[in-house]
Amino acid sequence: MLNRLSENRILINLVWSYEPESHEPWFIDWLSHLRRTHRQLNSASSDGKHVEGFCSKYSTLYEPFALWMKDLYGDGIYYYEQAESYYFLIISNGVPISGSDVLVSRRFWMKLKEQLKEAPQYAGLSLIQLTEQHITTVIERCTEHQLRLKKRRQLMIGALTLGGIIFLLVFMALLKFFIRG
Repeated sequence: MLNRLSENRILINLVWSYEPESHEPWFIDWLSHLRRTHRQLNSASSDGKHVEGFCSKYSTLYEPFALWMKDLYGDGIYYYEQAESYYFLIISNGVPISGSDVLVSRRFWMKLKEQLKEAPQYAGLSLIQLTEQHITTVIERCTEHQLRLKKRRQLMIGALTLGGIIFLLVFMALLKFFIRG
């Protein structure tokens, strides 16, 4: 599953920012480092608050898996088992939770799953195993979105090229007019 995502330029392991609950002396330095070295993704939570994510790929040809899952399926704790490791993503109130959207060991996931059941902020979230249907839907939507972006880029390049040609023709005509008198 994760290989299919990477083949279709859909990214996992993004860094989702959070508001520190207490004084964290290195938080500002860490955040400024992320802003310098990563592409910033902006989204909004279900209550309209601004949410930032950071991606190691600068190109807009890559799509964030977590945001597509949020848009298509909503809140929940999503997980996928892959050979002795687990991928998990927590979306709460329309926001990917910082620290999720990663691949972890089986032991870590089993312990975390028990703790999530007891945590009051995550108790209402459904535990959903990702299926091929989830992945296929996300891949199809990302492909459609990338095709729309590609057509828009081609249209902009064509318009700029045509505008440049028209400008050069007008400039040449005016230059010819003024030289001949």
